[in-house]
Amino acid sequence: MNNNDILRSIRYTFDYSDLKMIALFALADQQVTREQIGDWLKKEDDPTYRKCSDTQLAGFLNGLIYDRRGKKEGPQPEPESA
Repeated sequence: MNNNDILRSIRYTFDYSDLKMIALFALADQQVTREQIGDWLKKEDDPTYRKCSDTQLAGFLNGLIYDRRGKKEGPQPEPESA
C-alpha cells in the first residue's frame, strides 16, 4: 500500500470533502491545493496522477490527529520523512 492508497482510504472512510482535506493539511501547517488533492486521489494509470510524498502524508496524518483530539501544548512535531 502506498501513500496515495492510504490518503484515498482515509478520505473515503470518513467521507471527507476536498475542503476538509485541505483544512486537515492546514492544521499541520501544510498548504495544499484542491488540484494536488485531486491528483493524489487518482488511480496510478491516470496521466495526471501524482505521488504523495512521505512528508505530505505525515502532515495530513498529524492534521487528522489534531482535528480528532486537538493539539497538545508546546511546539508541534515536524512531519516525519523517510
